[in-house]
Amino acid sequence: MKHIKLLTTDHITIEYNAIDDYIYADWHGALTNEVIMEGYEKILFFLAKEHCHKLLDNHYHVQGLWADLAEWCAYDWNPRSVAAGLQYHAVVYSKDYFSMLSTDKAIRLAKSGIMKGFDSLQDAENWLKFM
Repeated sequence: MKHIKLLTTDHITIEYNAIDDYIYADWHGALTNEVIMEGYEKILFFLAKEHCHKLLDNHYHVQGLWADLAEWCAYDWNPRSVAAGLQYHAVVYSKDYFSMLSTDKAIRLAKSGIMKGFDSLQDAENWLKFM
């Protein structure tokens, strides 16, 4: 079995890819700030629990603007994720324009340089496999 399901909620499914050794977070729907923060705290928990250094963060099915949380992601969550061992963070852009802008803002603000945006899940997976 390639993916081990770790958590499923109304807005996020978190899995561990045991073959390629990364956490896969699949987000969906219109997300509130609280849902986003709770989801990223769960991701951080599973990164540490699985001793994993890679994250594939799929925003493809996310809707709406969450740019006000981009700073929290970049300045609060990202440094804590790096401290927990995260080295490579691939993000699949949303098909929703405003969500894509929010993701782009978070990537630009992140100081560590470990975040990289992708237009497709396949491109993000391929990048992580070679890191």
